Amino acid sequence: MVKRRGIALVVVNLLAVFLIPFVIYLMVTSNNFLKTSFREKQQKMSSSLASGVLVDFMRQFSQSYYEGHYDADALSRNPVFRSVGFSSVDTEADAPNHRLFIHASGQYGSNAAAPLSNKSLYGAVQFISDLTDYGTLIDGAFTISAPDTTYYGKWWITGNLSISGNNVTFMGGPLIVGGNLTVTGSNVRINGDLYYNGTLTGSPAVSGTSYNFYPSDMVYPSLKDTYYRVNCNYKITTDRTIRFNAHPSSSTFSLIGTTITVPVTESGMIIYGENVNLTLYGTVRGRVTVVTSNTSGSKGKITVGLSDQNADLLYYNPLTAGTTTSAVYGNSLAALSSNGLTFQGKTTSPSSDLKVCGVFFNLSSANISASGSSSKKMYLYGTRNKPVSTSFDSSVYTYDTWLNSFPPPGLPERPLLVTWHLR
Repeated sequence: MVKRRGIALVVVNLLAVFLIPFVIYLMVTSNNFLKTSFREKQQKMSSSLASGVLVDFMRQFSQSYYEGHYDADALSRNPVFRSVGFSSVDTEADAPNHRLFIHASGQYGSNAAAPLSNKSLYGAVQFISDLTDYGTLIDGAFTISAPDTTYYGKWWITGNLSISGNNVTFMGGPLIVGGNLTVTGSNVRINGDLYYNGTLTGSPAVSGTSYNFYPSDMVYPSLKDTYYRVNCNYKITTDRTIRFNAHPSSSTFSLIGTTITVPVTESGMIIYGENVNLTLYGTVRGRVTVVTSNTSGSKGKITVGLSDQNADLLYYNPLTAGTTTSAVYGNSLAALSSNGLTFQGKTTSPSSDLKVCGVFFNLSSANISASGSSSKKMYLYGTRNKPVSTSFDSSVYTYDTWLNSFPPPGLPERPLLVTWHLR
């Protein structure tokens, strides 16, 4: 009996030696785990509070493609308590480069001055207009029958695209088709990615990747007349011909047939034609948008060029004091027509080619028209949103890669979150 008691005592002592430290280890480990888990929860909640600020900004920007992108009043946010903590934000707007930098903070806890956890989010939003980002954007169906044609810049069509011409090439991709893509022409090449929402008939050569879906964020741009009416720098209420005058030290436009000459504002100029027809030509220095409204009859048209003289629409080149076809030096133009857009070449003898530069957007249901000599060419440097019905011998379309860097003022812009990180 005594022997058994001795063995039991030894067993108890052994258990005490091993079990108690093990229990203590479990308690300490569990306590540390709970602390770590609670700390992770605090950090996640802080991150969520900071991220919520960015989500709120993107929601605001998606509701209006025109306003609230750079204004201090529209961007300001007071520190907010959100049930478990606080959020605050500082912004830095870079309007000339169409960027917004965001620093958001999330503090977990009931005291913002002494939070239990704090996370900072740093993000950058780039605002880009589809009117400058796509070389061609067409709302509807389109057929390409012309052979030996090269299209530069991104292509976006909301309907079906049929390509019957031979040797058609898309440069700069992607090609985005909202409907069916039918290719019956030979040697059709897409140098970039291809997106098509319907069916693909034919075998185009695609250098990138083919995706059988339509990107969900593709919303065809629309123009907001009330914005231009309220924010224009100069209003025209009678049919006019506008000639742009560029000089090394100044930039103006003249209303032909009058003594009126108007300086172009350095921050960008919006010229609003209220229910009138406008004709444009000359050399643009600065960033200019010309927009027309249509409230009755045949008004609201924009014509680029003249039939009785060589009247190109070009940009000023400060290096040569001459002209250029690129927005590289910060000069750009948009012609936004509510009721038709025409490119007019010189047809009186001797006839000549026509060169036009800018963003050309026609709200009417008709195609863009191009009238010129059947022996001459038209050159368009920029973007367009319609097929062009032409009497020229041929037309050459070249996408201006600098339009995204120096866009004309007042274009609708969508927000792109280009970078963000938490720490």
